Amino acid sequence: MKLNILILLLFFTIFQSKADQIYELIKIPNLKIYQIDKENNLRYLTPKKDFVTNSGINNVSCKKSKNDRVEEKYIKTKNELDDYKKTFFKKIKLKYIVLCEKLKVGEVNAFGFASPEMKTILLNINVNNKNFERVIHHEVFHIIENNYKKFFPDAVWAKFNKPNFYYSGSSANPEAYSLAKLSNTNGFFSEYAKYSISEDMAETFSFINSREKYVSEVINLDKILNKKVIFIKEGMSNVKKPL
Repeated sequence: MKLNILILLLFFTIFQSKADQIYELIKIPNLKIYQIDKENNLRYLTPKKDFVTNSGINNVSCKKSKNDRVEEKYIKTKNELDDYKKTFFKKIKLKYIVLCEKLKVGEVNAFGFASPEMKTILLNINVNNKNFERVIHHEVFHIIENNYKKFFPDAVWAKFNKPNFYYSGSSANPEAYSLAKLSNTNGFFSEYAKYSISEDMAETFSFINSREKYVSEVINLDKILNKKVIFIKEGMSNVKKPL
């Protein structure tokens, strides 16, 4: 009996220790390891229960999900990320992917969120599959941009737009902007791209990596988007160069 109790205590101690290690690394409580992708050096995490955090990643909340939904989005996420080279995520310093439901940043509903400081992206698995694959690449770009800003200067990007265009920034609620592709692009792949330079770059990157045929068609008709696509591709070629 005493041996059984000791085994149980050891099990819970190890379990708690792992949970504490995750918290210390990315400052999000109530997470557990769902899968480990050893080839890409990525850890997929899910909530053991709903969480709210104001430390490390500010004002973020997300909810626990059923395993079948997590598994579906995990497979889709892994399939998308497998297109990158095996050493890519180590280079851009991305290590953790959190899959959860009803993601919020502050009071704003969010499809995804990137925390370069914590080497983490959070993905809202409530998002439909059509948008979800783009959200994956969108958040990956925010990690890239943060670590390689010199290859993606805002001042150069801003000159691509028409002289009278201004990003809405904090003057409008980002929830009001759709991820859906625009029928009349006029320099932007989606409405959300009009929110800020960073979101515009991330949206462009997401289309390049998930809508290749569509992008090749659009840039033949839209000179602004053609410049933006070339800019992102050139920046990425510099990111991918050997150290």
